[in-house]
Amino acid sequence: MTDIACASAANRSRAGLLVLLSGAEARGKDVLIASARRRYADDPRLEFPARLQTRPSALDSEHIGVPRRVFRDIERNRGFAVSWQHADADHGLTAGALAALDAGRIVVIAVPPAAVDRFRALWPNVEVIPLASEVDAARPSANRCPGTTSVRNPGDIAEAVRRFNRVLDALAQRQFAPAGI
Repeated sequence: MTDIACASAANRSRAGLLVLLSGAEARGKDVLIASARRRYADDPRLEFPARLQTRPSALDSEHIGVPRRVFRDIERNRGFAVSWQHADADHGLTAGALAALDAGRIVVIAVPPAAVDRFRALWPNVEVIPLASEVDAARPSANRCPGTTSVRNPGDIAEAVRRFNRVLDALAQRQFAPAGI
């Protein structure tokens, strides 16, 4: 699996912010991303790129299902900015997402916790937004850093969407605030 399948990241502009909504399987990451994609559709500051995966996807999904052979061809031709394996499937973020980061935009994608380091290797300006459920909240959070922004899905998806939107609004405000403020 290729960690970084594009030109040297060291030579890229670092203006953009890569936002990773990260959490365990079945926590609602894809629902939050789909809702935010609709809400911010006309906001040029934010982008929610589709990703390719080697399992079938719904027609309205932000995932594009491709056969493994096609995925491997894209990977071999350096068509992914980053690729990873999760839940018995391969996933890839196309190199086109880097253009939005180079342009200074905020790029938002849902990823499993195990893939976060691949994205940190890709782009230095990364904000990880942990997504936790009520079950997760009951567990000790020894690996959570103080001051980390997170979103909790209390089981009420509308409330989780509102919380995620508030996080994205705050990140956009911080990212695009005039210098010196």
